[in-house]
Amino acid sequence: MSDLLYVTADFSHSQKLRAFMQQANWHSNLTLKSGVILLVEDHDIYREVVRAALGKYLPHFRMVEADSVAAALPVLSSHPVDFLLIDMTLPDGLATDLLDQGAYFITQQGVKVIVLSSHSSADMLPVLSRPDVQGFVSKEQGLKALAEAITEVCRASTPEVPASGELEPALEHAL
Repeated sequence: MSDLLYVTADFSHSQKLRAFMQQANWHSNLTLKSGVILLVEDHDIYREVVRAALGKYLPHFRMVEADSVAAALPVLSSHPVDFLLIDMTLPDGLATDLLDQGAYFITQQGVKVIVLSSHSSADMLPVLSRPDVQGFVSKEQGLKALAEAITEVCRASTPEVPASGELEPALEHAL
């Protein structure tokens, strides 16, 4: 397990993050099943922001983190993972490399995949056309779009999740 990266953050160094989270209203009556989200992102600050936001918005999910393809593969092979949120460009490869190398575990576990990137959706067409990718969120779209993408994937696999119109007020207050 030494290859796993579990990040524990001391948020005292990040005034912007603290101010952002204090301004956000992350309370929602949405009830999703619990599970594990594997966030694969090499930028520490962005990973902190995503972890904090999703921790508030999806409190029943546990977050596991990795900063590269090499660090993510052992997590996929040894832990049940429900969602894979993966940055398109990592220090040791692309999201597609992780999807290809971890295909057995992703398929076996039924992992839902959402790709994150600073690239436009037009640049991401080859990735978006993959059958193992359920969503794409541009980092510029913000955390609201990421929360919506996760809830859409949950909605597709869990019929009791409320319809989109019921979520919008809670998400509007989020950012």
